[in-house]
Amino acid sequence: MKKRISIVVALAVLASLATLLAASLISADDNNQQRYVEVSLTNLTPGQVLSPVFIARHDGRMEPLYTLGQPASEAVAKVAEDADTADLLAQWDPEANSHISESMVLKLDDGPIPPGKTVSTRFEIDDGNTRLSFISMLVTTNDAFIGGNGVDLTESRAINLTAYDAGSEFNSESCTYIPGPPCGNHAEDDATAEGYVHVHNGIHGGEGSGLDPATHDWRNPVARLTIKSWVLLD
Repeated sequence: MKKRISIVVALAVLASLATLLAASLISADDNNQQRYVEVSLTNLTPGQVLSPVFIARHDGRMEPLYTLGQPASEAVAKVAEDADTADLLAQWDPEANSHISESMVLKLDDGPIPPGKTVSTRFEIDDGNTRLSFISMLVTTNDAFIGGNGVDLTESRAINLTAYDAGSEFNSESCTYIPGPPCGNHAEDDATAEGYVHVHNGIHGGEGSGLDPATHDWRNPVARLTIKSWVLLD
């Protein structure tokens, strides 16, 4: 009986040692890993242009760029109304915030992203910061945008994106307040807006509108974010 107990104890000890050894090997491998990620954004609309995309890679501890049902920040409103990323670049400066690895504005041939086109970038991640936040305006609108908060970059997949309304500008559809074609104006509408971020209800035309729903309206999704992620061992 004692002999059987000794054998069971010995086997349990060996199993524990094997587990510890495996964990040690995995840890060693992780320390030698170099992760590569390619991120692509495709415009799926028939007639909307997407503005150059603000993107930031971080550790996941940053506040969300936006929250559905809550008022948009001034920096997000500037993107949603006029494709202005200056405030976000200042707020998400990696030199001023240790939680951020890099931030930039991603452009297609130094400009916006037309219907059916794709813009891409690649990250070489050696600091463990595998979260991505981003935002881009649908430029032929008053304040429509697409975005994402803390998207995981370790999993390869495609994510369909819904158009949101920043709720910061009245949806007059008047060309006086719309930067994209056919309008090209950057004035801000002071009329009362909804006051919170919500799913956008599209372009309707009608009295006072300078937009044609047949061209500028959409059905969600309006864009697709594609993530390709892989690891190489040293």
